[in-house]
Amino acid sequence: MPPIVLFGIQFTFSLAAYSLIAWWYVSPRLSRIPREVALVPLVWVHAFRIVGGTILAPGAVDASVPADFRTMIGYGDMATALLALLALIALRGRWHGAIALVWICIGVGLLDTVNAIIESMRYSVFTYALGVNWVIVTMYVPALLVSTVLIVIQLRRSPAGQTAP
Repeated sequence: MPPIVLFGIQFTFSLAAYSLIAWWYVSPRLSRIPREVALVPLVWVHAFRIVGGTILAPGAVDASVPADFRTMIGYGDMATALLALLALIALRGRWHGAIALVWICIGVGLLDTVNAIIESMRYSVFTYALGVNWVIVTMYVPALLVSTVLIVIQLRRSPAGQTAP
């Protein structure tokens, strides 16, 4: 089986599974709690994007994977993880700019993910040995995408105590 086909099957299966979990269990529960509280567990998923930095570790992937690609992926994920931690601290501290930080985190994370998908196709990275990074891409990235959708849904909700326009 060509690697890209295997990737497509695994990625799609994970995306479907996470989507069902979100639809059946997560979304109904989050809709009953204040927006700022509901955002916290969803943003935590992005705090662990630090795992994307694994691609920078020596021997983590085939040495022929282009260095430009590894650098972009590794640092993009770690930057998003840092933004997620800052957003979590802001949410926990009930800072005035907490919601704006969540928007920034999700915006940067989504741009990074879309760019990573485009560049992985451009560099045909699924033809290289990716080690644990294969699991990260097929199991964790779908969770990031589903949590991003849930975060946007929460961000569009009215804050606690305010009525929708």
